[in-house]
Amino acid sequence: MKKTALILGGNGIIGCNIASYLEDSNEWNLIISSHSPLTYSSRADFVRLDLTDPDAVEKQREKLKNVTHIFFGAYIEKGNLAEQTTVNTLLLKNLITGIEKVAPNFEHSTFIQGGKAYGAHLGMYKTPAKETDSRHFPPNFYYDQEDFLRQQSADKNWNWTALRPDMIVGMAIGNPMNLATLIAVYATLCKELNVSMRFPGNEKAYHVLVNVTDAQLLAKGMEYVSLHESCQNGIFNITNGDIFRWKEVWPKIGEYFGVPVDEPQTFSLAAYMKDKDALWQEIVNKYKLENHKFDRLVQWPFGDFIFNNVYDAFFDVSKLRRHGFHEMQTDSFESFKRVFDQLKEYKIIPA
Repeated sequence: MKKTALILGGNGIIGCNIASYLEDSNEWNLIISSHSPLTYSSRADFVRLDLTDPDAVEKQREKLKNVTHIFFGAYIEKGNLAEQTTVNTLLLKNLITGIEKVAPNFEHSTFIQGGKAYGAHLGMYKTPAKETDSRHFPPNFYYDQEDFLRQQSADKNWNWTALRPDMIVGMAIGNPMNLATLIAVYATLCKELNVSMRFPGNEKAYHVLVNVTDAQLLAKGMEYVSLHESCQNGIFNITNGDIFRWKEVWPKIGEYFGVPVDEPQTFSLAAYMKDKDALWQEIVNKYKLENHKFDRLVQWPFGDFIFNNVYDAFFDVSKLRRHGFHEMQTDSFESFKRVFDQLKEYKIIPA
């Protein structure tokens, strides 16, 4: 019998890619949940869940009774770390305690952590980062979610796995914290303005070592750890498997878009994009693109943070390889290129 996957955060870059991957495999019954209607078509059943409500799962008991596996990518942004930790831990608690009551065949929950588990949002962290590295000073909702799952699953028939991707490169409409979309929109603006596509961060950031995680690769990893006993109740880094410097990839991106690349020049994307709404609308009209609002398409402060990191930032992925997952052999420029191609196909940027 097919297993039944419940995907939380279905509109996010993680949720929509794991949904697409599992749907294509034809090995799963799928239920997708999101606080808002799906932004893409899917054969999966859709269940709207407000997981801030402790009775949200109970209210959908009949639709969720066959769930065997959870893929958790839900997230709510808050203004400070304490609120962020409280609300995102609550989402997971309400989901798990609800599923325990309504789904007797529940087996496994896969949830996503990331570089913040190592303190990437604080700047420097030990590299290559390993799953055994110590925690940074709290709060951090990853830690609270993990501690909850450890405690809640004790002596139960279900288990969990945490995956830690680094910056995720993938296709997701309406997800502004998406590096590939940000780069693509920046390159499109440079081309339209007939200016060089300079790396907008500082010189040191242009040369540090970084890694990314392809969203399709992450989807494969999520399924893998959910089905392999050796991965139960463990934490695993997952990246493309390569490490690069922006100085190596940036000229390739410029070549892809047909935009000249000059020396890096530090400037704030957030500041310099404030007056580009009208220009983007002109581009949308000129090239008959989908009419996505400029400020909802890209979150420019996210780019400013990424492109001004002056420390090496990459993970050790040998643990997941030792547990049998051998898919982490992706060239990261090819990941970017694949998403750029998709953005053209979906008329987000000009072809």
